[in-house]
Amino acid sequence: FGCILASSHCKSCATPLQQVSPSTPPPVFLPLPLFGAVQRTHAAVTLYAMHTCSCEFLWFLFIFMGSEDIKIPSLRAVPIHQRPDLLGACADLVNSEWKRSRAARVHSLQKSSSEFPVCLVLLQGQKTESEKVIGHSRLSRVVGKSNSLFVESVVVSESERGKGYGRALMEETERYAKTRGFKRLYLTTHDKQHFYSHIGYVLSTPVQNAGALATFNCMPKVTPSATLCCPSSASTSLFKCPPPPPLPASSPKPPACPAPPPPPPLSSPSPKAVVQTLTETPYRDAKGMPIFWMHKDV
Repeated sequence: FGCILASSHCKSCATPLQQVSPSTPPPVFLPLPLFGAVQRTHAAVTLYAMHTCSCEFLWFLFIFMGSEDIKIPSLRAVPIHQRPDLLGACADLVNSEWKRSRAARVHSLQKSSSEFPVCLVLLQGQKTESEKVIGHSRLSRVVGKSNSLFVESVVVSESERGKGYGRALMEETERYAKTRGFKRLYLTTHDKQHFYSHIGYVLSTPVQNAGALATFNCMPKVTPSATLCCPSSASTSLFKCPPPPPLPASSPKPPACPAPPPPPPLSSPSPKAVVQTLTETPYRDAKGMPIFWMHKDV
C-alpha cells in the first residue's frame, strides 16, 4: 500500500497532529488518469480529521492503491472472422456511425479474412458474459505498395469515447499489421487529423485502396466479337451481310476562308496551389468534402 499525506504537523505551531475520531470514514472513490490502453481505474481515498492543538483542523488524505482497488480489464483486437458470434454487435457498432441496413453490414463484415480485407474488433474483458465490444477498424491492401495497408471504418462505441480507447484501437491495429509483416499504414479523415497527428501519423499523398478498387471497378468487359457487325466466319452460311450503301457523288467544295488568329491570352494571375496542412487540404472525397491523407510507419 502507498499513501499520500498532506501534513504531519500544525501549520501554525508545529504541534503533531492527532486523530479526532478513531473510526475510519468510508472511502471515496476517485478516477485515476488513463495511460495508453489501460482502462480508467479507481483508488480508495480515505479522509481523516486531524486536530492541531487549538489552531485548526486539517484533513489527512490517504490514497490506498492495493491489488483489490486497481482492476485493469484486458483489451485486445481480434479479426471478426475468428469471432463470428460478434458479427451482430460489431454491425450495430459500425452502423451507429455510418447508417446501413444490419443485414448489409453483417454481409460486409463476413468478407473479413486473413487474405484481406480484415475487420478487427476491439474487445474488453474475457470471453465471458462480461466481454464487451469497444471498437472496430478495417484493414485492406494498397495497390502498388506491397508493404502497406489502408485503415478505414475506425469507430469507438459512443459511450466509451473520451477514455483513450481510440488510441488503444489504433495501437492494436498497428500491432496486428506489424505482426503480419507490413511496414506502413495509410488512412483518410475528414476532421480527426489532429488526433492522428498526435499518435504519430503524418500528412501524405493519396493511394489506391484495393478494397475501393474492387468496389468501383465492376463494369462488364466488352468482348471483341461484340463490336463486329456480322457473325463470325463459322456462321456465314446462315447469315448474309447486306451490301454497303452506294457512296454519294462528291461535289467540289469551295475553298475555305482562313480562320482568324486566336485572341491573345488574358493576363490573369495563376491560381495558388493549395498545400495540404492540418487545417487545409486540396483533396476531396466522392461527395466533394475535404479529406486529409495521412500515413505512419509501424
